[in-house]
Amino acid sequence: MREDSDSVEVKVILVAVDGSDYSEKAVQYGCAIGPPLGAEVILLHVVPRMVSATPYHDTMSDQPFLALQKVGEDILARAKKVAGPCQVTDLIDHGDPAARIIEIADEREADLIIMGSRGLSGIKRLFVGSISDKVTNNARCPVMVVR
Repeated sequence: MREDSDSVEVKVILVAVDGSDYSEKAVQYGCAIGPPLGAEVILLHVVPRMVSATPYHDTMSDQPFLALQKVGEDILARAKKVAGPCQVTDLIDHGDPAARIIEIADEREADLIIMGSRGLSGIKRLFVGSISDKVTNNARCPVMVVR
């Protein structure tokens, strides 16, 4: 976020999408906020890396990754439809979703990250946390979590 003494300038908004209803709302917010500010809106989907259960990397062990890659492409295509006439850049990446969202926000010098809340609760949240929690607690720029 670029700050002068009296103003905040938002030039890049990173919207993380995962195909959930909440992430579609995040796209809507990104497109409502970005264009009036003249900000670039980037849609990002991170395909989680899968650890192969076999020591050999053959075509069979690559199948789950290729399936997830295709799902990621479909998620981005749907997000672009949700964006409608809003000008967006789409990006697909691979790795730990929270870490990659933070790293890409830094690389692209994002002024704001917008993402959906997956609504984890109870024991599951205690043990695994959520991607939005990790991003909110570790990103250098503000994070808007949409429900």
